[in-house]
Amino acid sequence: MEKLGNVIISVMQDLSKVSTNGHAQICVNESICEAERFEKLFNYFSYGTILEHIDLDVNEINSKAKCVCGYSEAIEGEHPGYIRCPECGKYAEIKDNSYRIEEPNPQKTQLRKSRTF
Repeated sequence: MEKLGNVIISVMQDLSKVSTNGHAQICVNESICEAERFEKLFNYFSYGTILEHIDLDVNEINSKAKCVCGYSEAIEGEHPGYIRCPECGKYAEIKDNSYRIEEPNPQKTQLRKSRTF
């Protein structure tokens, strides 16, 4: 799992690449940070950048366990990095997405012409 500072920097870099029109919505893994705390830290570190006045909505996402047998489950809180599948008994892979940008959709939004950090 990534460190909180690295996630904030990655989010800032990704958001600085796209035209946000003053609003963005992201989801952050709950095992990294609470949504309210992440928003406060983002606002602090974005001060003086092109993201300074962005209206950021932060939601939480959970890690997911996926097994080759097709079993899938959301995992809340801390985990050891693996779990046994309750259906087949094999080890299920845990997907820990640190964050996801919901809006603006990076695939559908225009890239920013210039960006300054």
